[in-house]
Amino acid sequence: MSPIGSSNQNKKISLPKLLPNIFTTIGLCSGLTGIRFALDGNWQNAVFCILVAACFDMIDGLSARLLKAFSPFGAELDSLADTISFGVSPAIITFLWIREPIISTDQEFLLEWYWIPFLFYSACNAFRLARFNVMHMGQTAEKESKSYFLGVPAPAAAGLVLMPLGLDFIFARFDVSFTTSSYPVLIICWVFLISSLMISRLPTFSFRNVRFNVASNKALLVLLAVCLGVSIFMKETWIFLFSVGVLYFLSIPIASIASRKDNI
Repeated sequence: MSPIGSSNQNKKISLPKLLPNIFTTIGLCSGLTGIRFALDGNWQNAVFCILVAACFDMIDGLSARLLKAFSPFGAELDSLADTISFGVSPAIITFLWIREPIISTDQEFLLEWYWIPFLFYSACNAFRLARFNVMHMGQTAEKESKSYFLGVPAPAAAGLVLMPLGLDFIFARFDVSFTTSSYPVLIICWVFLISSLMISRLPTFSFRNVRFNVASNKALLVLLAVCLGVSIFMKETWIFLFSVGVLYFLSIPIASIASRKDNI
């Protein structure tokens, strides 16, 4: 990303070169704002903030590659922002979400135990990002291929951890009285699972390097499919996002199988 950390104090940086860091900073602010919404009990906006942070995380990487605006400062800023937006914020949001029904049942003594999996999640997020940085700095013989990540990347893990909240939003949409937050043990097991997938060495698809070639006579079908997807997203946002999360989770074993075939 941009060379904002240069030792030459008089060196000027063009705005386009600074854009990736600007996008990273916006994503960081969005992730932190998610915590504020969670403190107010505004769960939908809290989750949306993490999704916005994920979008800007993707945009800053794309803009850095397009503008060739890479620098050690930008790489460090990106990792630190990811740790907060996808490691700390989702953990606090989810913990506060399960905290409410526990307090209402006078079982506050359990909160000390229920906090442990969220500490574990945040630590695994930091470990995963540290491993990613070390691998890409060439300080280890282990490398990620262009088609696969090692383990679930931080933004995807944040989305998966927040899926139980999305399920509650869907139930509320159809006036179903069932709430997943009333079953904190299941949420904790889910958090442990996603944390383990982050630091695992399971190959997962790297969609940023996927290239799609569409025949010219089928381009209109692709545009229609995009139009349909956007329409569904606008009408049933949480159903759409939850479905994307389910599809991504199901893609993890598929990626493992595909990776083995590629290595044969």
